[in-house]
This record gives sequence, C-alpha cells and structure tokens, in this order.
Amino acid sequence: MKTTLKYLVAFPLLALFLSACESFINDVEPLKDYAANDKLNSEEHMDFLIVGVQSQFADASSQVAGLSDLLSDQLIFTNMMPLATYPQYAEIEPGQILLDNNSVAAVFQSVCRLRRVADDLVQRTGDIAFSDTAKRHQAYAVGYLYGGLARYYLATSFGINPTSPGGVIDGGPFIAQSDLLDDAVAHFEAAVAHQFSLTEQRITNSLIARAYLAKKDYAHAATFAAQGMLQGEDPFVCLYNDVSQNFYYTDAGYGRQQMGVADRFAAYIAADPAEAVRIPLDSLIGRDGGTYYFQVKYPLAGSSFPIMTWQENSLMSAECALRGSGAGDALALVNDVRGSHGLSSLSSVDLAGLMVERDKELFCQGDRLMDENRGAVPWHLGTGDWHVLPIPRAERDANPNLPPL
Repeated sequence: MKTTLKYLVAFPLLALFLSACESFINDVEPLKDYAANDKLNSEEHMDFLIVGVQSQFADASSQVAGLSDLLSDQLIFTNMMPLATYPQYAEIEPGQILLDNNSVAAVFQSVCRLRRVADDLVQRTGDIAFSDTAKRHQAYAVGYLYGGLARYYLATSFGINPTSPGGVIDGGPFIAQSDLLDDAVAHFEAAVAHQFSLTEQRITNSLIARAYLAKKDYAHAATFAAQGMLQGEDPFVCLYNDVSQNFYYTDAGYGRQQMGVADRFAAYIAADPAEAVRIPLDSLIGRDGGTYYFQVKYPLAGSSFPIMTWQENSLMSAECALRGSGAGDALALVNDVRGSHGLSSLSSVDLAGLMVERDKELFCQGDRLMDENRGAVPWHLGTGDWHVLPIPRAERDANPNLPPL
C-alpha cells in the first residue's frame, strides 16, 4: 500500500483555518488568531486539524525543494528560455538574492505556517481528553512528523546570512542549523513513538537519517538508515491535483518553463540512454537558437512529489559505509538502487561516484543544496553569494531578536 500525504484542496473550512497565517509567523499571536479557535479543541475536530497540517505541507514541500534546487547547481534560470521571466528567480540562481525577494518570502512564509499548524496540533492534542486512543496517537504522530519536516526545511534551506543556515520560531532568536536539526530529530523521534505502523516508523527513521546526514553526523545517520525504509517499499509522497499543483510542474516543467536543468543531466543521458528513466527530460529551442532542457519527472499538475524513498535511504547507507560508518555494503546498495530502474551494475564505487548517483537518483527532489552545503560536492558559486535562501526582510523587520544583515 502506497504511503502518501493526503490532503483536501477544496476543503471549505481549511482556508478559514489558515487565513490568520498570511503574515509572517512572528506576527501571529499564539492561538487567538485561529478561526473558531475554542471550538476546535475537541476530539471530533482532529480530522479537520490533521488535514490542515497535511494540506499546508503540500503547499510548502515542492516549493521549498524547487527554490533550493534553483539555488543549487541542479536547476538553472536563463532568459534565453522563452517563458523564463521572473526577476525573483533570476536573483536566486546566481545566489544574488535580495532580502525582499517575494518568491523566497512566499516559501519561507509557507514553511513557517507548516511549523506553526503542526505545533498547534501537538498542543491541542495534549489539551484534549480523548475517548479514542488511536486518534490521539494519530494526531500526535502527524503533528510531530510535520513539525520535524518544517524544522528540517528551515535548517537546510534558509539562513540569516549567506553562509549561516538556520531559522526562527515564533519571532524568537535565530536558531543555527545544527540546533534546528537536533530539534527536527527530536520531533521525528516523538512521531515514531506514536506511529503504530512499522512502515511509517521506517519512513520516519529515514527522515532522521537525512537530518543527521545534513549535520555530517554519519555515525547516527548510518544507525537510523539501518532502521529506515526497506528495499522495494513504496515511496512516501506528497499528493497534488489540478487545484493544488506540484511546483516543479508549474514553474519548472510543462506548466511553464521558468527553470531548466543543468547541462550535465542531458550529458548523463547521452552517456547512458537508460538514465532517462530517472532523469526524464524534454527540451525547447531558446531565443538564441540553442537547446535547453527541463525536467518532466513531474509531467502533470497532479504529479506526486517524493519526500522519502527506499532508494534515498539506501544511498545514505552507502555513503555512510564509504565514510566508515555502518555495516552496509556500499557497492551492493548502490547497485540495488540502479537495478530498481533497470540500470546496469557498477563494478566499483567511491564517494565521488556515490555523489553522482545521488545527483541522478534525487534529481528534482530538493536534496542537492544540502549536499553542496555539507561539502559532499563542491559549492558552485562564488564567495559572498547566498548558500541558502535568506530569511526575508519582512521577518527581520518584525523580529527584534534578529540582527541586521
């Protein structure tokens, strides 16, 4: 059975529930700004609140991944592509990002809303006397899981200055990446404690492994990857439809080609045509007569977006093994991943080769920026350029705990 994040995009009360979160997170006083707040503190409203968290995650996940890929060396922006016109994207791709970039502000706001509604669900669950114990565990599991994911995104995709990743919570002081990742791990571990399904627990353990990978703590990453997703398990995905659409489709695919992909992806396919299975591309002719490639991994508005796969988990185990942590057979793990796509086996693998496999396997999934920032692959921009998306000016202006840039 496929494990998915289910949400309702046409849920009439959902917009009412989220409407108070249109400003930055530190502009929202605790609880009181939520619509019908006191009437939501009951067991019968848990499904409504759970859907609200999952829906907000759908809004945030592919957006933050897409902008992170654009800042990394994976996606490109060039006005030679006829439909590439957003000046905000033109700032992100070279790392010359203004603090009032509204595309960055929108996704930062979305991630902060996710963190807020997830934490709110946890708080409400603790305040309610449940008659249905299973529903109580489900509410806690959802709140902690998505609260952990929001913290992971804040830790790995945003920062206070070009080389200081991290985020803020509830208008507080800046939290450095390492501390925020520790907080994400604590939330994931709390989710595991409330998850009945072993499949869900394995998925969450894989998410914990990824957080430790971002910290360059390969010993702990190996431990949790060993307890993570099993070969052949269905991916943990975020669902979209024609109303709430996958960001890669709308901004980097058939919806509109605002972003293309780096030339090396076409070169991967030229070297081995079988790679087109995991690097699906289409092309267009640019204003200069050149050929530009873009992703079609997400060919439809409703294409699902992978959050965690067994293949990613196996590549984490392989990397840890190559770095001297864990007992995995790196070559066998890599070849299992390749075999799942019908690709031929490698005869050997080192860390450089493993990073090429991650580049191909995790194509357009938002992981490349994290790999660059942890030094697993070289940083592709110059000194002084943004390595993360900046915490926006509106948050800085409203939050007295943040230092000026």
